Amino acid sequence: MIQRTTCPITGQPASIIFSRPYSRAEFQPLIARGKLAELVADKHYEIRHCAASGLHFQTWVMEDGELAGWYSPPTGDEFFQSEIAKQRLHWFAHMTEEILVFRQLCPEKWPAVLDFGCNWGKWGSVALAHGCDVFAVEVNRSAAEYCARRGIKIIAFDQLDELRFDFINVDQVMEHLSEPLSVAQKLAACLKPGGFLKMSTPDNPRLPRILAAAQRTGDNGVLNAKTLDSLAPLEHVNLFTRAALESLGQKAGLRVYRLPLIKWLGAGQLWNVPRQLNRNLVTPFKRWLGRGTYVWFQKPPQGKSTPKRLGLLSIAAVGLGTFASFLPQLALWAIYLTPLCG
Repeated sequence: MIQRTTCPITGQPASIIFSRPYSRAEFQPLIARGKLAELVADKHYEIRHCAASGLHFQTWVMEDGELAGWYSPPTGDEFFQSEIAKQRLHWFAHMTEEILVFRQLCPEKWPAVLDFGCNWGKWGSVALAHGCDVFAVEVNRSAAEYCARRGIKIIAFDQLDELRFDFINVDQVMEHLSEPLSVAQKLAACLKPGGFLKMSTPDNPRLPRILAAAQRTGDNGVLNAKTLDSLAPLEHVNLFTRAALESLGQKAGLRVYRLPLIKWLGAGQLWNVPRQLNRNLVTPFKRWLGRGTYVWFQKPPQGKSTPKRLGLLSIAAVGLGTFASFLPQLALWAIYLTPLCG
């Protein structure tokens, strides 16, 4: 195992906010399920905080060889097909929106994209359907083989140096990595100039406060899977804030990209579904304003300077354009709802 006492983003010292030995009874189901008794015999579930980056992270994490076994349980096609069957339609809609925004921003007719940590290929399959040349890296061997049979080009991490991508999807991955900065740097290096890298991670600002309070009071009631999920022992080893994610991308040589409001509004799906209607109206503004642990980065285009931030007149113009874009939808909803209300 690896012991991390300094921040994996900044390298600065990090203070312990919570610590409990893995010998406690609450951890035994996890240890038995993963056959981890020898690995964690003298270790603690220990959470540190770096004030400079805002990152919370676990001190003890598994090495690459140990992780390969942890993330590659024996499974077959039936398992992945059952996982696909569990997916809700609006989850596919979310990925479709994201890829449609990217396709509007990318001038390539057949863009090369990388799904880093693709699992069974949910995002990669949607990208394939939208005309992308899809590559993927996946540590789960069974999942990688399944994706390869569906047309996704599986490559090894070491092969990234040979390729260049227009878009890299890093969804719910960085929280698992012992060295997120070195991985982010590797991914940034294989982006084309002007290419995009998206990182998203769990967002749970309350959990560190809960753990710090439990450390002060000695409360062990927090040692349950539901409470600890965002910092699940040995699994979610990093808990990012937005500032921490932005710092990670910037240290990898990328700049934060402000997502275009109108393009995201235009990519909205399933407007006839009430839940999705609300999301289609709210999420584009969250993306544009930069809220939550969902961040797009861009590799600076060659020969181009950093774009200026929008001024007040530009913001007002965007607001008027946004309102105008809603009018057809509002009219359709009025037509739809009038008979129901009458």
